[in-house]
Amino acid sequence: MTVGALRAAVDRLDPEQTAAFDREFAAFTAESAASGSGAPVSAFLRKWAVWVERMRVPATAARVRELEAAMGAAKTDDEARAVAVEMSELLHKITADLVLP
Repeated sequence: MTVGALRAAVDRLDPEQTAAFDREFAAFTAESAASGSGAPVSAFLRKWAVWVERMRVPATAARVRELEAAMGAAKTDDEARAVAVEMSELLHKITADLVLP
């Protein structure tokens, strides 16, 4: 996925996030240039590709938000672990077919 395609997807899914995307792209690009490594840009692309996959399906986006709220409300370590396991499984499922840099 190209930066342009990711940006278009972010803008379509949540236009308020486009400014954050642009700021992070500038920062990661500058870090790549300073370090002489493409790793920061690859990390940026992975982060936003996963974000797009999370938000692309409304039911998945809603479940992620529910799990994030449940994690914040967890009163015991066992509750927090159960939420973390479900979030991990969900993220694995939605990114399983994603080609990441």
